[in-house]
Amino acid sequence: MNATTQHIEQAIERMTQALRQTALPDPPLSGPELNQAPSWWLLAVGDHVDATSLEARDQARERLRSQVLDAGLQLQEFVWVWDETDRAQLVVTTLPTRERAERVAERLRQRGLDIRVTPEMK
Repeated sequence: MNATTQHIEQAIERMTQALRQTALPDPPLSGPELNQAPSWWLLAVGDHVDATSLEARDQARERLRSQVLDAGLQLQEFVWVWDETDRAQLVVTTLPTRERAERVAERLRQRGLDIRVTPEMK
């Protein structure tokens, strides 16, 4: 594991701990379930942008960062995800089950955020 990957994993873990304060408890996973269960990312989704323009990407990130902060979330670090949709996406947290991720995502949507639930990319 390289230093960048380790840094990202640590940031995601800190974000997970912060967001768990608002989530409903799930029974803990154990044994084989723990090793086989995928993690689920919650991504705050922002505007479409021209991916070739660094200025446009920075502006989209700033708008999304402001929306997340306005929704009451305090993230230790901002982990950005870009995909083929050319939208700013910010990792809000990771959760151990899809059901829990969907519950937390719904709460965040009620705060006005556009949230996407996706399996963790490994």
